[in-house]
This record gives sequence, structure tokens and C-alpha cells, in this order.
Amino acid sequence: MYALAQPATEEEILQLSLKKFEWKTSGKFDLLAGLFDDELVFVHITGQITTKENWINQLKTKRFVYNKIEQKEASAKVYGTAAVLVGKAKFTVNGGSVYNLVYTEVYAKKNNKWKLINLHTTSGY
Repeated sequence: MYALAQPATEEEILQLSLKKFEWKTSGKFDLLAGLFDDELVFVHITGQITTKENWINQLKTKRFVYNKIEQKEASAKVYGTAAVLVGKAKFTVNGGSVYNLVYTEVYAKKNNKWKLINLHTTSGY
């Protein structure tokens, strides 16, 4: 039974990540906030570290805008109540700046829901 559950859980993480991209580009910041853990740590390509509250505020006030996100590839691995996703995507932000990024997302299962606890992006690919 465990062997069957693992791929389904990995697919769930992959789908959550895609939904996160959709919510970022469509302005569904309340759904995004629900996925982010209260103690989220987001490390940007600049090295800046942002909290959940700060990042959601930047998105809601349009200080940062995701125009389009095209996932190029992604894979997820589940370790009990933790999951790690590594992917590559093309991000178009703030009206036209384009970044090809490699990103790592770390999820933890809390109260039977997956929460994004760490997001780290870097340029490349």
C-alpha cells in the first residue's frame, strides 16, 4: 500500500506547485497565503529573504507582479511528512522582466495539509 501512496503524494506536491503558480499570476493571493506556512522562508535570486506576511503584502500591493510563469520541469520526492520539489521555470514579472530560474520548494504536512515552508530560487538553466 505504501508504494502506491508515494507516487500519488508526489503528484499532489507537483500539482500544488502548479496551482501556486496559477494563484500568483491570477491574483488569488488568499489561496496562496493558505498554502504558505506562517513561518515560510523565501530566499529570492538576489539573496533577499522574505517572510510570508511580507511577500503576500508585496503581491497584494503590486510592488511585485507575476505576469506569467511557465514551468519547464519539476520533480518531487516525499519523505514522510516532508516533501521536496525541484523545478525549472521561466518567470515573467513586473511587466516584462524575464528570469529562467531553478527553484526548490520544501513542504511539511501540518494538520493534514501540505504547507510550503521554504522556497529558494536561483538563476540558471
